[in-house]
Amino acid sequence: MTRGSVCEVLDNEHLRKRFYLLRLLAPSVAETCRPGQFVMLRSPVPAWPYLNRPFSIYASDGDSAIEIVYKVVGRATALMAEMARGDKVDVIGPLGTAFSPVDDCSHMIAVAGGIGMPPLGFYCRRYAGACESMTLVIGAKTAAELLVPVGLMAEGVEILSLTEDGSKGTRGLATDGLTKMLQATGINPSRARIAACGPKQMLGEVHRIAEAAGIACEVSVEEIMACGVGACMSCAVPAAGGGYIHACKDGPAIKASDIDFERWLES
Repeated sequence: MTRGSVCEVLDNEHLRKRFYLLRLLAPSVAETCRPGQFVMLRSPVPAWPYLNRPFSIYASDGDSAIEIVYKVVGRATALMAEMARGDKVDVIGPLGTAFSPVDDCSHMIAVAGGIGMPPLGFYCRRYAGACESMTLVIGAKTAAELLVPVGLMAEGVEILSLTEDGSKGTRGLATDGLTKMLQATGINPSRARIAACGPKQMLGEVHRIAEAAGIACEVSVEEIMACGVGACMSCAVPAAGGGYIHACKDGPAIKASDIDFERWLES
């Protein structure tokens, strides 16, 4: 259910460089949210920009608290970085569609590029152990921008890290890691699944790789959102067969085959 409430900041931890982890007391979201969904946030401080801002949910305790990993890139996120325990923030959510639950799957591969790790970290944490093996492939430009979720390996999730400059992990892109993994392992395509989140160029390549391998694939689409509930229609993504998908209500998580990547990548 979509609902709005004023929530309390429990912690706002500086992770590295411009990345932070915001922990909120948000029971109405924590109780119902699923991996892939998001929330719209707005601070009551006068300097906050006019519109709410969308953020993927990184973690939920299922009861009272949620976590959001964010990167400082503009005025709103710069103000978020100044939040302290006890501050209040307006929260609307959970919003959007979630990734499909892992069902009858022998191998699950999650592919994260850039700031696409948070929803997939939630996804891996929620479904770890639900299939025979699970791998999280994480790509970033440099080691300073590489976000690796703490604790996932202890839950049986294999993590493959790649950086474009080779400063940490393997040199290359997240999609290079996906390709090498599919080549090196005997995965049954009919019982494998791929989930991805990141820049649209990366998602297009993940879709191409998955389609060539015959593996079902879902992606979390990232587009600028004004309302988050399907009213403004600003977050349009070209749909396969014509028309448009709207990231806030038809997504963010959607079958990759439902997207016209040729049109989307040209936009």
